[in-house]
Amino acid sequence: MVRLSLDLDGVSQLNLLKAYFNLRYFTRDIEVFFTSVENGKENYHIIAYDLPDLPFDKLCEFRAMYGDDIYRIYLDQRLESKPKQVLFYLRCKMDRKSGRWMLNQRTRILNILWEPWCSKLPAHKPCRRRKTKI
Repeated sequence: MVRLSLDLDGVSQLNLLKAYFNLRYFTRDIEVFFTSVENGKENYHIIAYDLPDLPFDKLCEFRAMYGDDIYRIYLDQRLESKPKQVLFYLRCKMDRKSGRWMLNQRTRILNILWEPWCSKLPAHKPCRRRKTKI
């Protein structure tokens, strides 16, 4: 059985849901982690366990289809001695105001529907029925 790890950086909520529910088609053993917010966009990690066996090149295509970070896929394909599909659970970034490094841990999401999902479409106005004369 294969483990699949996805690093979804700056994805929309719709793409997060698509990746999660499409992976649920193949396995029920999935973990979702919220990692950080950068430039107003949210970053997530998804780890799926007990997937059917795939050749490595097909696994890379599978990861790209679900929106995995293209640099991770590139490094996994090109570097021979590096461990494959590495995800860091600690993230370190520079705070621009204070000029200091800040350490963030990823947070496990127990329910993927934790956030109120809202549409970007304008609100629908109910139409008024016209009275017809017979």
